Amino acid sequence: MIAFTCLVVIISIVRPYFESIMVRRIISEEKKVRYYKEQSFFYVLILLLYAVIMLYYALPVEKWGLQTVYLDTIQQKNMFPAWIEYLLLLIFLGFIVLSVMLQWMKDHGETVFMEQEMPTSIEATVPKTNRERKWWLTYSGTSSIVETLVYFPSLYIYIHDILQIQNSWLLAILIGLGYFMSQLAFQKDRLSLQTLVVGIGLGAIYIMSDSIAIIAFYYAFSFLVYDIYQQDRNIPMKAG
Repeated sequence: MIAFTCLVVIISIVRPYFESIMVRRIISEEKKVRYYKEQSFFYVLILLLYAVIMLYYALPVEKWGLQTVYLDTIQQKNMFPAWIEYLLLLIFLGFIVLSVMLQWMKDHGETVFMEQEMPTSIEATVPKTNRERKWWLTYSGTSSIVETLVYFPSLYIYIHDILQIQNSWLLAILIGLGYFMSQLAFQKDRLSLQTLVVGIGLGAIYIMSDSIAIIAFYYAFSFLVYDIYQQDRNIPMKAG
């Protein structure tokens, strides 16, 4: 229990706290690249700690969330009313379709995010030079992989198995709150509510499926949408 408590505290408090400090200090290319490097390193340490804990306790594959998702599995678990489960899956499918449509529009010369702006704290992390973009890709890829592999399985194990909270509705909310706290650096922005809703939704999907497969798709398509956003901003890429 102590090991998992430490992991959850690092995920939801320690890492985001230091990230929030670093974001405010980004005032140059060097500072931004340093931010990408340090956060990537932090995520790798979280992944290694998670792997050590899971291996030490010899937890089965099911606890890692690595199994394939089947609709039969979701139906058999019956964690939420069927209409809620299908609504969540439908919303997720809609997100994928929308992401593909945005890419199609971009490929055909459309400007998708012309009038949109990111909140200030997130805007500070957007790369503006080739050097920054290279490290941003490393940082974004590392964070997406680690959040997919570690965040939802570890939060589920901690809340469901260790704290013994069995109610699926409360469990989804608490997992969502854990995910929300993990984004602490950006919590004061207008996207805060969106982050909480996404966390609860992905938490519910994980509870339904016992798998990170759908969450992995979410991060992949989120990465796609964010890349389209960057292209629409016409970010000047200087030689780094």
